[in-house]
Amino acid sequence: MVLALGPANVLGELDAKPEASAPATPGRTAPSTPMFSLAAPADPDGLVAPGANFSAWTLLDRATGKATGSSDAGSERNTVESMIKPWLAADYLRLAAESGETPSEDTLDELTLMIVDSNDPLAESYYQIGGADAVIERLVDLCGLTDTYIEPGLWGMTQMTPLDAVRYGACLADGRAAGPQWTPWILDTMKKVRGGVDDQASGEVQGGRWGIIDGLPPELARDTSIKNGWTEYFDGWHVNCLAVHPDWVLAVMMRMPDQLSVAAEGCAAIASKLVVDHA
Repeated sequence: MVLALGPANVLGELDAKPEASAPATPGRTAPSTPMFSLAAPADPDGLVAPGANFSAWTLLDRATGKATGSSDAGSERNTVESMIKPWLAADYLRLAAESGETPSEDTLDELTLMIVDSNDPLAESYYQIGGADAVIERLVDLCGLTDTYIEPGLWGMTQMTPLDAVRYGACLADGRAAGPQWTPWILDTMKKVRGGVDDQASGEVQGGRWGIIDGLPPELARDTSIKNGWTEYFDGWHVNCLAVHPDWVLAVMMRMPDQLSVAAEGCAAIASKLVVDHA
């Protein structure tokens, strides 16, 4: 459904249903209250990336399906860049499973590199294998995106709002994207993204472990899957940070005229201000 902005920038409830709680196991106690969680501040629009020409964010509570964030999170789009690569892998694996096919180890190695090193040639290859625009059309349809624009023939130029980005993240997390067989593999591989903001060796090896993950305490970071997207344009760096946790999904998007490292720090700063310490 289309979500209208509501009071206090509550964006509404997403179509994705929260996962059912695991049944109780005899002899085990209920899990204790986590030490840290994420929650929207009283003034969501006051939370911006310093120096950005544009920055917006959305936080999805996976238990309730409620999304909150900046007031433009459901209307302003950014080009997704490499943030879409987990979908390219998930779509390929889901379709393979539905056809009764088992990907080879070489294929899994390539999908791994596409995510952990943000390998562009491999992303283009699997985009074409999946039918090019049809891959993004399936993303829109399967994940219930409402404000995403497809640029024909260019996966990285897909335009998405932060609100659609958390829908996408929820789709990766709940099994719709990769299917039940491959969802744990996708989320685990996203935890292995490597390389710093300065490790941009080539289109095949691009360091992407920065942003939201740097703004989280270790207790949250260890259970968080990430994928960033970044490319420099005439109006600065288009940067997207996506983080998927068992309890929440966070998306931060911005256009930054300064260095990529400043944008990475902006994602981390927004994430850190959403952290609630329950100690």
